[in-house]
Amino acid sequence: MKKIFKIIMTTYAGAVFMFWVFIAYLVSLYYLIRYKKSKDKEYLTFLYKTIGPLITNGIFLKINKHHHYAYAENETYIVVSNHQTMIDIPANVVGAPDDILFKFLGKVEANKIPFFGSIINRFCVLVDRKNPESRHESYSKMKAEMEKGYSIFLYPEGTRNRTKEPLKDFYNGAFKLAIEMQKPIVVNTLVNIKKLNPPKGFFTYTPGTIDAHWDAPISTTGMTLENDLEKLKKIVADTMLHRLKNK
Repeated sequence: MKKIFKIIMTTYAGAVFMFWVFIAYLVSLYYLIRYKKSKDKEYLTFLYKTIGPLITNGIFLKINKHHHYAYAENETYIVVSNHQTMIDIPANVVGAPDDILFKFLGKVEANKIPFFGSIINRFCVLVDRKNPESRHESYSKMKAEMEKGYSIFLYPEGTRNRTKEPLKDFYNGAFKLAIEMQKPIVVNTLVNIKKLNPPKGFFTYTPGTIDAHWDAPISTTGMTLENDLEKLKKIVADTMLHRLKNK
């Protein structure tokens, strides 16, 4: 019975997700035709605050928000999170504080997905990880988006963690960007999400409750790549591990 229930819920969750993605695509077209790109922030807010909850509520995913700090509305941050499942993005979005409006760093391959690809272009900075030139260009784009007032959201593990360890080794990109821009890092840790959507094998989903922790910003003021990169990575990893181990 458990297997049958998982198959039903997985099929249902996929249908709910695709339905609201299609609605978001239609709204995206409206915004693009009427406003060009002058209302991108308004569209992004609609995507996160309306479509996001419609998806999570529709698939019976409850997110307990734990905001451990009062974030500044006029500040931009580098936001990092652990990455374990295919439902991380809705959980990141719905669990986020109102004062942080961010764009994700995403894979260029997602741009090819029907309907979803069009939306991806609006809330992501895309990168081809196999292409050094593309990686360099995306880095410049992230800096440009921060200058427009967006925070940048990255998964420092790169891809989903399919290991038995709570975290994979971190890449340098998020921390290098934070130090070079002298911007604070905010750590978002998703707890218990792996149980609902195991990362191995075919996509399966079970409804449930997760915790989304958003910790106080970690200042990078005065830090240098030469002296502080590894130290900053360790501070972030320790923050995530603290949340994951005290679930």
